[in-house]
Amino acid sequence: MKTIDVRLGQNSYSIHIGSGILSQTGQRLNELGYSGKAVVITNPVVMKLYGNVVKLSLIEAGYKTTILEVPDGEESKSLESAGKLYQQLAESGAERSTCILALGGGVIGDLAGFVAATYMRGVPLVQLPTTLLAQCDSSIGGKTAVNHGQLKNEIGAFYQPKITVSDITTL
Repeated sequence: MKTIDVRLGQNSYSIHIGSGILSQTGQRLNELGYSGKAVVITNPVVMKLYGNVVKLSLIEAGYKTTILEVPDGEESKSLESAGKLYQQLAESGAERSTCILALGGGVIGDLAGFVAATYMRGVPLVQLPTTLLAQCDSSIGGKTAVNHGQLKNEIGAFYQPKITVSDITTL
């Protein structure tokens, strides 16, 4: 495994790159001092491929884990989807210390990042990118956004993850 440190003062984080490392997600969060609840935001396709590996890792590390799915595709990157996720987070008992994990490509990373940046004025974000573009672009740099009408990626925030785990076996 290779680790790259992104140095941004108090917003610094590490990017872990390796093969088969999604199964270490819970352990990595524990190493960062997190515990309690975790919410994975993903889509049905990615959930079927990698969701159980992440869920099992979190449960084994002691996290009460909730999986929230949004439909696959760019249409899900919207204020409407964010609103539904806020409601589901509240119903699941998500708190300010609850980690939100973005498991998927750029759409999921942007949407989950936007939700993490704005739910309770910011909760911990973990990026788990599963596509090449997400691993080398959208999961890095903290850009989170949703679309609205003709506005593409213009409603958002810069919000750094606490960690990015790039498992190259997802490629």
